[in-house]
Amino acid sequence: MLEDDLDDLLDAQPSERERVKAEHELAHKAASHPIRRQLIRAIGAFGSTKSEILESTELDEKVFKYHTEFLIKGEFVNIIEDKYSLSDKGIELLGCI
Repeated sequence: MLEDDLDDLLDAQPSERERVKAEHELAHKAASHPIRRQLIRAIGAFGSTKSEILESTELDEKVFKYHTEFLIKGEFVNIIEDKYSLSDKGIELLGCI
């Protein structure tokens, strides 16, 4: 019986409230970090290539990679054919920073 309860708990999806809270926390982490804000602005509404972003931000390659990976995993940024572009969430974030 105890194993079934544990399995049910592990298989349970987060509630809508928990999902929204996690999404807001992720957006806050993206918007509150100065380098991530800088990247969001550099990518802009029309997108930019990696070299354009690096040139405009003057970021180190490792710093760029770390923060863009965060933004990609958070679904704020997409990469399509070597061009970084903002997702709908990223555009929304751009409007707030």
